[in-house]
Amino acid sequence: MTIHRDGEWLTSSRTEHVGCEIAEGAIRLSLTPDRLMTRAQAVAGLCIAEIVDQWGPLLWEPESPNVAMVWGLIRMHAETAGLDALDAVIRVQQSHWPMTAAERAEWTR
Repeated sequence: MTIHRDGEWLTSSRTEHVGCEIAEGAIRLSLTPDRLMTRAQAVAGLCIAEIVDQWGPLLWEPESPNVAMVWGLIRMHAETAGLDALDAVIRVQQSHWPMTAAERAEWTR
């Protein structure tokens, strides 16, 4: 997992989800646009996005031997982010994130 800070933006090398610091210590994530998060919560949210994007449909395979372990990891990050694990996964899989600089600028207003 690699999360980068580029000015006001938090980005990841493994997911298209992003975070934007709109005020000191207040970050809006693309997967939780309805709430502001602390830096630690935002990093945890992007970790969830990375895991979900990496595992994709395998998260829903009950016969896979590692799925329970992965869900445990998601739950750990979700607790840090103040989210429910299932809600966080659904948000990652169904969210739309800003793709262009113009859309990102509009998103942060």
